[in-house]
Amino acid sequence: MSEYIFERSQGESNFRHTVRLCVDKLNKAHDLDWSEIIDMLGLDCSADHLRKKAYAYKEFVDNEEIEKLNSEEDITYKETTEILANGSYKSDKLLKMSNEDAKDPEYILKAHGFGTDEWELVNAKNNIWNVYSKQDGVQQLYSSKITVKPKVDGFNVERLVEKLSKREPIVVDRPNLDDASKLLEISLYDMHFGISSLEHYRNHLNEIVHKIRSRKWEKILFVIGQDLLHNDNFKSQTANGTTIEQVDMEKAFDEALLFYETLITEALENAADIECIYVKGNHDESMAYGFFRTLGRTFPQVKFESSLKQRKGFVWKDIFIGLTHGDKGANRLMENFLSEFGKLIAQAEVKEIHSGHLHTEITKDKFGIVQRTLATANLTDSWHEDTGFIGAMKRFQLFEYSPSSLDAIYYIN
Repeated sequence: MSEYIFERSQGESNFRHTVRLCVDKLNKAHDLDWSEIIDMLGLDCSADHLRKKAYAYKEFVDNEEIEKLNSEEDITYKETTEILANGSYKSDKLLKMSNEDAKDPEYILKAHGFGTDEWELVNAKNNIWNVYSKQDGVQQLYSSKITVKPKVDGFNVERLVEKLSKREPIVVDRPNLDDASKLLEISLYDMHFGISSLEHYRNHLNEIVHKIRSRKWEKILFVIGQDLLHNDNFKSQTANGTTIEQVDMEKAFDEALLFYETLITEALENAADIECIYVKGNHDESMAYGFFRTLGRTFPQVKFESSLKQRKGFVWKDIFIGLTHGDKGANRLMENFLSEFGKLIAQAEVKEIHSGHLHTEITKDKFGIVQRTLATANLTDSWHEDTGFIGAMKRFQLFEYSPSSLDAIYYIN
């Protein structure tokens, strides 16, 4: 037998020294007995206990997994958390878990300190990192590295219900009423709730309510949709899948609902008839449609027209109003309406086509058909800021009609 080196080698940890002596004892590489090894290493255990642990060490050595075996005292694992530019997080932790736990996304999220309601697991990598403990022997730990992102596409129904239950009605002073038989059109284009809040629109809401209360109306028309909400889902995307800035869609939905519930409730008290028409936008086609249907269930006594047609026509007395968002076929808008609603337009005394989308006010009169691009009071979002669409008047327009004339346009600043 060649001369055996019993001393700890340079760079060899105390734990690895112990493993080497014990495994080599089993392999008959030296002739020390277990008691002599205990005395040499200063261990506090019996010879029988050390011999049993030696067999566990040998299994790792024989399976070439000794590099995965670490002493509890030797571990200097550096746990890290990193915030990425896109809002995702990277987390690197040493975790004690079973093989099944390592396959459970919810367990891994919670083990890293992320709530499953707010965070979504993007990817995970778990490597075995075995540790030797004097008390527990060999323990199977995992070096766990994960990437997570905020669960913006998760809709927390309980939280939304809680918010809705805490809403308080907006109280507006009531002016005197006089009788009149007229139509009031309330077309609020491009509100983009999420960018703009209910607090931002509070004064606009007050002015509109005052106008509703200012007389008895034969009919009030609400045009709803047309980019009422900034996003079409909870992934910060438009209806076309374009990724834009992230907004709180639960808050946006809640505040838009309160805004229109307030207006429709006032309209029910001041108009003989109410009609709501859905016009789809390019930001919120699906989300606003669901919003519109929600309003319809809330006010079953009101007529809600919820078809998904790109262009819609509304007739009252001798008034024709064409409605569309304006993002599609803008250069052929009048021709398209004449093609679809030519007979109705020809029979009307007042012919109006109302669109939005451009966030600025434009009026064109072609052969008695007035085509209006309506302004918005919405705040300027990052896209309009970056592309230079700034400086337009921030306001809404309400239209008051008699049976055969447009009598007034009210600017809501």
